[in-house]
Amino acid sequence: MPSRWVTEHWSSGPGTLDPGERLAHPPRVPFTLLHGEGRFVVWAEAPLAHLGVEDLADLHWERTGEAPPLMPDLLGFVAYEYGYRLDASLPSAPPTGDPIPDLRFTLYARILVADRATGRVYRAVRTLPPEVEAAPPALGQGSFRARKVGDTDTPEEYAAKVARIQEEIARGNVYQVNLSRQESWAVQGDLAELARRLHAANPAPYSALVADPAFVLLSSSPESFLRWGQGRLHSRPIKGTAPRHGDPARDEALARELFSSAKNRSELAMIVDLLRNDLARLCLPSTVRVQGFPILESYANVHHLVAEVEGTLAGPPRLESLLAALFPGGSITGCPKLAAMGLIRTLEPAPRRIYCGALGWMTHDLAAGEWALPIRTAWAANGLLRFGVGGGVVWDSVPRDEYEETLHKGRSLVQCLNS
Repeated sequence: MPSRWVTEHWSSGPGTLDPGERLAHPPRVPFTLLHGEGRFVVWAEAPLAHLGVEDLADLHWERTGEAPPLMPDLLGFVAYEYGYRLDASLPSAPPTGDPIPDLRFTLYARILVADRATGRVYRAVRTLPPEVEAAPPALGQGSFRARKVGDTDTPEEYAAKVARIQEEIARGNVYQVNLSRQESWAVQGDLAELARRLHAANPAPYSALVADPAFVLLSSSPESFLRWGQGRLHSRPIKGTAPRHGDPARDEALARELFSSAKNRSELAMIVDLLRNDLARLCLPSTVRVQGFPILESYANVHHLVAEVEGTLAGPPRLESLLAALFPGGSITGCPKLAAMGLIRTLEPAPRRIYCGALGWMTHDLAAGEWALPIRTAWAANGLLRFGVGGGVVWDSVPRDEYEETLHKGRSLVQCLNS
């Protein structure tokens, strides 16, 4: 691959970056917006180059000016189906039929990083001979409208798949499998309007809008897949879900029931154990620790149980090694991971795409980065929007309850589509 020499100059000053305002007036060039409830908001526009795994070694960077604490040199995503390439024992990925690449990290010409903690906004301009054809993003125009046109599973079909997983558990082939279904919606008008609705209805730690000329990705995810920097690697899996309730007393009771549920704690413990093993492939084994178990977190429509697993990296990470050791996330596959992925391949008729993949930023040398695990996530192309919802199935799962859980998890998206 030819070398790419990037020059970048930063400046900064007092200010804010309002995601809602950006979504209300999106530019006519492709962009990525990473926002949520965390410290930083990242806005990047006008792509210069789209990069794959093999391209990163050929990047050379010259940085000047006052750089921000967070350095999002590259913004991008990895689709769930990329995971089928990472082990020869896995079946091939299903055909996708959409224009979304399995892996892509983008170098943008202009970038803003807003630091909510200090009230400063950092601006960068990058120079590189453009490799990407200039074209407007596929957001659409006019009032947004949507109509549901398909679902991969009826309640009865989903329950039958849960029962099939339980048969495999009884045979000792798997211990837990994350099963999902997908809805399809015909959409018209401005997809940025849908992103604004989702931002208002379901504030989440990891919200994003990726506007490409061929597709749009929208995410409002609560889950961190990976965060790394200063030689440390962190993951925060989610397992265990209960619906929110309008009555505060009932809502608190539902949260207490989830926190004390032996089934949900067991489900989370299985995934934590899997992630400890995954992190040990990249970290010094004696440093891998479970820092929180379980943690109760509450969002617009659901309560979740969360854990945190972290370790000290054995050496500088490479993108290939990060993906080979950790991708896809254990919380959305199951355990053992490879056996669960094989079963998912036989049970789910549609590819997951960005749902259950990875989405976020990293430095060009992989010294630091953060990827969300994109659940509560939709993708749209050619007038069709799809999203997935699912949950972990274990031996004592109740099939009908598992389907109900998918309804709770998809409620924010459905409400925004129907608004």
